[in-house]
Amino acid sequence: MDETDPIADAAGASSDGPAVLVTGATGFVGGRLVAALAAQGQRVRALTRRSTGLEALERPGIEVVRGDLLDSPSLVRAAEGASLVFHAAARVSDWGPRQAFFAANVDGTRNLVAACREAGVARLVHLGSLTVLGLPRDGRVLDERTLPEPPARGDFYTESKLEGEKIAREAHGTGGLETTVVRPGAIWGPGDPNVVPRIVRLLRRGAMPYVGGGRNLVGLVHVENLVRGLLLAGSVPAAAGEVFHLTDGEEITAREAIDGIADALGVPRPRVSLPFPLVLAAAALVEGTARALRLRRPPPLTRYGARFVACHARYDLAKARRELGWEPAVSFREGVEELFR
Repeated sequence: MDETDPIADAAGASSDGPAVLVTGATGFVGGRLVAALAAQGQRVRALTRRSTGLEALERPGIEVVRGDLLDSPSLVRAAEGASLVFHAAARVSDWGPRQAFFAANVDGTRNLVAACREAGVARLVHLGSLTVLGLPRDGRVLDERTLPEPPARGDFYTESKLEGEKIAREAHGTGGLETTVVRPGAIWGPGDPNVVPRIVRLLRRGAMPYVGGGRNLVGLVHVENLVRGLLLAGSVPAAAGEVFHLTDGEEITAREAIDGIADALGVPRPRVSLPFPLVLAAAALVEGTARALRLRRPPPLTRYGARFVACHARYDLAKARRELGWEPAVSFREGVEELFR
């Protein structure tokens, strides 16, 4: 890697130094983070509940450790000898019972914080979400000083992420532990299990509409841009005790994003635009039917999904640029071109 690359500069530890623990190591972000750390010569511990499908983690410099966020002793064992922990494990969905979200995103975070203190970890980087600031539709500018909004009724994901972030932030400076919170936008890129697949399914069926003309700005962050920011958040001294927003730093409308995916996929662009109130009402009806049928898998349309695709906000990245020295490296155009290769 180029000697001027900020990630190369941030990766000061060698394979002989303290370990770096990554939770959610088999996930979309966690897997990329583990690979990036190993490539920089870090001693990486990849925490997972799984015992199969771990081929991507079987490489030099990576130690796979079994553990569960709800099993405190396993977290303490995983954190022993680690100086830095990245908490990328979470329940990320717009469907499911409230207790499942709170078990993973709240109880799991609380258990991990306690394990870090017991093991003498120096810094915990917590992967949050920009959804804790709400999903406004008025184009306002949001920065790290913006206060979170109360989650919409039934939005258990946002509610649990907000509570988990609070636990991580309040842990800073106690028991010798420093904490940093990184709030990403909608994470996308090759292997994305959440954002792009739903759009792809609807586009292939010719059922993807624009919402309100698709003129709203969407807060996206390519997984490679996010991983670069996370590595800096774990190494820059000024990041201790802070919160950072990370997106791709481009003003991309929902129409541009959908059209870019359609073009890369080789399918027609949407031809229909529906008003947001109609989409939201339809989502409520679909959700109600799915609950009546006790569906475990997410229905094709949810109220969170409708609010998400219609969100119109600008996220200020000045703090991450100034204090982390971070700049997004992958543009939307570059990222979407490689999406289906």
